[in-house]
Amino acid sequence: MPRLALHSVHEAACAVFVQVGGWEVPACYGDVASEYRAVREAAGIADRSARGKLRVTGSDRVRFLHGMLSNTVEGLGEGEGNYATLTNPKGQTLTDVWVHHRGESFVLETEPGFQEKLYTSLDRYLIADDVEMQDITESLAILGVQGPRAGELVSEIFGGVPTDLPEYHTVIRSFNGTEVMVVSRAFAGESGYDLWVAVKRAEALWSALEKRGGRPAGFEALEVLRVEAGIPRYGVDVDERATPLEAGLYSAVDFEKGCYVGQEVIAKMHNLGKPRRYLVGLCVEADTPPAAGAPVWTDGKEIGHITSGLRSLALDRVVALASVRRGFQEPGQVVFTEGGVQAEVVALPFYKAVPTRLE
Repeated sequence: MPRLALHSVHEAACAVFVQVGGWEVPACYGDVASEYRAVREAAGIADRSARGKLRVTGSDRVRFLHGMLSNTVEGLGEGEGNYATLTNPKGQTLTDVWVHHRGESFVLETEPGFQEKLYTSLDRYLIADDVEMQDITESLAILGVQGPRAGELVSEIFGGVPTDLPEYHTVIRSFNGTEVMVVSRAFAGESGYDLWVAVKRAEALWSALEKRGGRPAGFEALEVLRVEAGIPRYGVDVDERATPLEAGLYSAVDFEKGCYVGQEVIAKMHNLGKPRRYLVGLCVEADTPPAAGAPVWTDGKEIGHITSGLRSLALDRVVALASVRRGFQEPGQVVFTEGGVQAEVVALPFYKAVPTRLE
């Protein structure tokens, strides 16, 4: 099992580790509630280096990716980016992907462990195209900074970052003579950035963030923040059974662009306004979160399943994300889950600090 380049740094900070996407990542540093508050109230820092990264080069890279992904690629300029999905001919979601225009190349970012699936799925359509793909997951670290003080913290290190930088767009800065890609990114329901840096410089940058007040936050705190923000995670809340629209990933689809794999199905579903399923929020009347995969039912019939469940620290109650059939997605709908526990469908997000990609 691969380890993060900063594994020993996290270990020295008394981190407890958990496996995510085949990687050992910090689950917590001893106090999940404190790590959560750091993100909500100041600036939390997270080692996101396990995220999958593919570099795409070649003279046909723009045309090829534009014809494969659900969001625009041809319209992106250097330093710009967006959120997209890769779907199959039936419109089902093979993975989601963050697209970063790096000038002479694109970098495609995935959830940890999904870069191989992305590579294989794209490679299947490469015939005579001048396109090359390289897995660069282990050569670049990503250090996330989230919270109301994130901009201030990042600016202290790099001498200023545009406050109006659109989400997923990048500016290049220097840290101790090393290039750092500063990406505007809100992955935990708060404003913030991802700092992409060569692995060998990651420890020095992490130390600089800590010295200026950044508080390490582990996977457990970030999961609470993610669910509160209503942000679905591929492999947990989204899989190949759902189209992007059924998973609530509207911001990953450009409905004006031309053809891409799965476009016809997705466009028809959008035009008719009738996804078969919806990702919804549930406020659960229980002290114990329902397990992922637990059935959701009403009037004696199963209508869906739980995808993520936990105790919200903002609401001090159990909440869950669930995939339910059309007709049961409206707020106020009463449903039941494992153990006969009652729950109510509510609008997402559960807690809103900044806009998320879930619309």
